[in-house]
Amino acid sequence: MILLECHDLLLRADDRDLLRADLVLRSGWRVGLVGPNGSGKSTLLRALAGRVPPSEGRVSRPPGVEIDLVEQDVAPGQGVDLWSLARAHLGTIRALEFELERAYRAALHDPDAGVRYAELLAGFERRGGFDADARLMRDLERVGLTPAMCQRPAAEASGGERQRARLVGALVAGADVLLLDEPSNHLDLAGRDWLVERLTAHEGAVLVASHDRALLQRACTHVATIDGGRITLRRGNFDRTTQALADAARSGARRQAERAKRLAELDRMAADLERFGNRAAQVRKRRARRERAALEAAATATPTVPRDHTTPARPRATTVARAGVTLLRARHLQIPGILDDGAFDLESGQRVALVGPSGSGKSSLLAIVAGTAASTDPRARLAWRDGTSVLYLDQVARGLDPERSARAALSDWVSAAQATGALAEAGLPHAVWDRPGSTLSGGERARVALALLTVREADVLILDEPTNDLDLPGIEALEALLAASPAAIVIASHDEALVRALQAEVVTLESAALVRYRGGIDGYRRRSRRLEPGADGGRGAEGDSTGGVDSADADTRATDPDADDAIDRERALVASALEDPLRWSPRALERWNARREAAEVALLDAWERRNPDPAPAPRFRTREAGVAVLADRDGDALRVDLEGGPGVVVRRVGAVAHLRPERVEGLMTLPWAWRALCHGAARFAIYLLPVEAVQVSSPVPLAGGPFERHDGDWWVVRRAALERSEGWTQGSVARRRGQRWRGGPTGRVCQGR
Repeated sequence: MILLECHDLLLRADDRDLLRADLVLRSGWRVGLVGPNGSGKSTLLRALAGRVPPSEGRVSRPPGVEIDLVEQDVAPGQGVDLWSLARAHLGTIRALEFELERAYRAALHDPDAGVRYAELLAGFERRGGFDADARLMRDLERVGLTPAMCQRPAAEASGGERQRARLVGALVAGADVLLLDEPSNHLDLAGRDWLVERLTAHEGAVLVASHDRALLQRACTHVATIDGGRITLRRGNFDRTTQALADAARSGARRQAERAKRLAELDRMAADLERFGNRAAQVRKRRARRERAALEAAATATPTVPRDHTTPARPRATTVARAGVTLLRARHLQIPGILDDGAFDLESGQRVALVGPSGSGKSSLLAIVAGTAASTDPRARLAWRDGTSVLYLDQVARGLDPERSARAALSDWVSAAQATGALAEAGLPHAVWDRPGSTLSGGERARVALALLTVREADVLILDEPTNDLDLPGIEALEALLAASPAAIVIASHDEALVRALQAEVVTLESAALVRYRGGIDGYRRRSRRLEPGADGGRGAEGDSTGGVDSADADTRATDPDADDAIDRERALVASALEDPLRWSPRALERWNARREAAEVALLDAWERRNPDPAPAPRFRTREAGVAVLADRDGDALRVDLEGGPGVVVRRVGAVAHLRPERVEGLMTLPWAWRALCHGAARFAIYLLPVEAVQVSSPVPLAGGPFERHDGDWWVVRRAALERSEGWTQGSVARRRGQRWRGGPTGRVCQGR
C-alpha cells in the first residue's frame, strides 16, 4: 500500500535548485536517505511532512494516513518539560481516547452508537493506547532519560536530551509514516540497538536521513541516494546499495569512454558534411546533432558513488616503534562518581575504543589521558615514553584554537601550500579557511579535524566522537585514514561501523572501574568481559559458572610459586573439554574458548616476566652523513654512539653540555665519522637534556654544520643556531618547548625505538 509519494518535487534554496525528487513510500518499507551535508535531506523531510512548500511538484497521501516528523534539535516552547515534549507525539492516541470516551457516553443512551464505540475501541487498542504512557516511560529510560530527568524543563535540557525525548515519543506513537532526521545522533550503542528494534517492528513506512552506516545496514529495506540533485531509490540494505553504486560507477566509466569515442566520430562527420550542400547531407547532419545531444544528456545522468572529496593521505607516526612497545602507563586515574582507581596502558599500534552510555565519563577520561584535565587522585601518574607525540581532538574545539583560523592551525605543521591542499581535500569551504575557530559550525570544525589528522605527525591519536557532524563521505574518509594510520588510537565513539573497521579493543567505564570486553562490539553486546588490573568485579565472561583464568590476575600468578602448575592444569582442562566440541551448547562452547584464550594470555605473561628483553635497543636515533647515530640516557647524562662505531658521553654542567669521547683500544675514527658523531650528539643534547649550548675540544674541524669555532680547538653549538639550521620557525619552537614535558622533541630530529 502506498502511504506517501511525491512527483517531480523541486526544492530550492538561496535561489538555486537544491533537489528534484520522485519518491514513493509503501507500507513496510524502511528507506535510508543518504547524501552529503547540504544536499537537501532535511529540507525534503520537511516538505514531505508539509512543513515547507515545494517550489514545484506535489506531495500526496491517502486519506487518514498520519505523518510524524522528528527534526534535529528544535527549540521547545516555554513551560514544557521533557515528558510533555515526548508525549506531544501521542496526539493521535489522545484524540482517539477523547473520541472513545464520547462514543462510550453516547452508547449508554443509544444502542446504535455501540457500533461506533466498538470501531474506536479496536483502533485505540491497535495503536496501543491503553499502555502508551507506560511504554513511553519505559523507552525513555532505555535511552537514558530517567523519570527525574523527564520532569526538567526542556529549555534547560541539552539538545541531545530533547532529541531523544522527541524520538521516543514518535516511535511509541507509531504514525503511519515516520520521517526521521539523524535519529541516532546522541544515542549510545544500546540506544541504537533499541532504535533498530523499534524501526524493524514498525508496520508503516519509515524514511530516515542518516550517516549511521550500521543503522542503515541493520534497519533499512531500501536506500535512497542523493547525487547531482536527484534521488535514486534502490532495494536492499546499505552494503548492497554501496556495491551497486560502485558497479554502476565502473560501468558508467566504460560507457563514458564509449560515448567520448562516438562524439569524436560525430565531430569528424559534421566537419565532412559541412563541405556538402545537398539535402541528404543536411538530413544526416541533423541526425548527427540529435545523437550528439542525446549522448551528452546521458553523460550527465551517469550514476557515481556519492563522495564530495577525495580520501586524505594517511597520517604518519613520528616514532618508528616496535609492535608492543609501551607508550603510556597511567595509574590512579580518578573521576568523582565515575572512576575510582583506574589503570590504563597503551602500546604502539594499539587501538582502543571507549564505548558506553552518554555521560558515562568517556570524554573526561580522554581529557585526563591527553593531559588537559587532572585526575582527582593525588597519586595519579601518567608516564609517557620519551619522544612520544600526541594529537588530541576533543568533541567541541576539535583541536582548533577559538581565536585562530583553520589555515593558520595547519600552517604550524606544514607549508602553506600543503595546508590549503589538506583543507580542500577535507571538504572545508574556501570561504571559512581564514575565519576564527569560534565562528565555525560543528561540521566545519569536524572538517578541520580531518585535515589536522592528515598533516600532524603523531604517535598517539586521542579522538572524542570524531564522526559527529561529518557526513557519510567524511566518515568514510576518516575511517580510511585511521585504518591506514600506524599510530596508536584511543577513540570514544558510538559509531559501530567505525569501531569494527578499526578492529579496536572495547573498553567501558562501569561500576567505577575500567572494563575491557573480549570480541569487540559483539563481545560488548554479549557482555563477554574481562576486567582490567585493579578493577573490581568477577572474572571471566558474565554468567560463566565454570570459572577460568583471567588476565586480570596476571600479576598475582607471576609471583605465586604454584602459578605455573595452575596455568598448566587450566590448559589441560580446557584442552580436554574441547576435544569433543559437539557436546557443548554454543554458549558453553563460547565460554570454553574464552577460557582457553585467557589461559594462553596468562602463560605468555608469565613467560615474559621470567624472560625480559636481554638488551634493550637504544631509545633515540637520528642520521648524520648517511650513518645512524644512536643515543640512550645514562642517569643525568647521554650516551651517544655511531652505529657500529665510536661513542661519546654527553654531560650537562649548568646550561652547557660537554662532549667527552670514549677511547677504544685499536679503534681509529675517520674525520668524517667524528664530525657526524659530534653533530648528532649536539642535536641530542640540545633537544633531550636540554641545554642552551654544547662544546667539545676537537682537533678535527667541525665546520659545515651548527658548530662554530670558539677558541683554538674548542667548538661550540648554540641552541638558536641549531634551531635556525633545522628550519624551526618561532611559533614551532615555542610549541616544541611547550611539549617538553612529554620527554623530548616530536620526532623531527630523533626517533624512539
